[in-house]
Amino acid sequence: MVFLVGVAVGGAIGSLLRFLVSKWVQSKMGVGFPFGTLVVNLSSAFLIGFFFAFFVERLDLSPTLRAFLITGFLGGYSTYSTLFYEAYYMMANGDWLKALTYLFLSNVLGLVFVAFGYGIGRLL
Repeated sequence: MVFLVGVAVGGAIGSLLRFLVSKWVQSKMGVGFPFGTLVVNLSSAFLIGFFFAFFVERLDLSPTLRAFLITGFLGGYSTYSTLFYEAYYMMANGDWLKALTYLFLSNVLGLVFVAFGYGIGRLL
């Protein structure tokens, strides 16, 4: 039961933080490109790499705390469903170059950010 509560609480915190970060970044960058979602997804990629390397491999975090941080918090924080909706919307409106750029940046840079977070997590 504690395990499930950890996932639920982590998900709620992650979802709230996703909303706040995305809106704040978007307000600073302007409309026309989903910068808020991109920043959330890239920071989520970094954090999952970091969490696995530092908390799971180095500190051997308990399964309950791992579920809270990775499944709950990062599950609530990441927005890949939003990513694909926004890319689809761009394509449906004829913005193919913008959509492909967005998908490329999100996926390729996402892998880079996972590796970066993992590397930093292992160094600490």
